Amino acid sequence: MERISKRVSEYLSSNPCTLNALQGGIVNYSSLARVVMKELNTQKFNAVLAALKRYPESNPSLESEYKKALLKSRIEAYYSISNVTIRNSPSNFIKMSEAYRDIYERGGRIRIVQGNQGIVIITDRNNVDEIIAKFQDHEIISERDKLGELVIVSPLEIENLRGYVAYVSSIIAVNGINVYQVASFYNDITYIMDEKYMSLALNIFSKLMAFNHDEG
Repeated sequence: MERISKRVSEYLSSNPCTLNALQGGIVNYSSLARVVMKELNTQKFNAVLAALKRYPESNPSLESEYKKALLKSRIEAYYSISNVTIRNSPSNFIKMSEAYRDIYERGGRIRIVQGNQGIVIITDRNNVDEIIAKFQDHEIISERDKLGELVIVSPLEIENLRGYVAYVSSIIAVNGINVYQVASFYNDITYIMDEKYMSLALNIFSKLMAFNHDEG
C-alpha cells in the first residue's frame, strides 16, 4: 500500500483551494484530516493528520513572493478589441502575416496566437473588416467583438516563480470575471474578456500593485 503521506500529498496537489488554506494556516487540521480520510477511503486518522501538518513545512506557500512580483508589475488596458479565429493552415498563416504587417506598420494593435486548431488574431475593432476580407467564410472559425484586453507586465523574476500565472488567474476567477482567452509570454500575462469586466479587473489589480497602468 502506498504511504499515507504520498496519498495525502497527491490529494492536496489536485485540490488547490484546500492546499492554499492549509499553507495559509487557516484550516482546522483535525476537521481537514477527517475530510481527507473520507476522500482517500482510509481510517488512519493520525497518519493523515501528521501528513497534513508536515506538508506546509516541505511545501511552503509562495503567496508572499507572488505579492512582491505584483507590486513590481504594471497594468495595460485596451478597449474596443476584437478576436478573429481562423483555421490553422500554411496558406492562412501567410495571409495572417500579411495582415499583421499592414496593421502593425501603421501603428494598429494586433496580436497573434497560434494553437493546434486555429490562429487567433486579437486586434482593434476598426481592423476587423480588413482581416476578414483576406479569408473565405469557411476559413473563419469565429469572430467576437466588444472585448477588452488586460495585460499584466511583471518583472522577469516571474519566469522562475512557480505558479505565478495561476495565482493571478485565480484572483480574476474568484471575483466573477469570465476570461475569454489567456496567454502568457515572457513576462506578460494577457487576458481577453468582455469589456464589461474591465473596470472591475482594473480596480482589483490597482489595489494589489503599485498603481501604474496605461489605458489604450
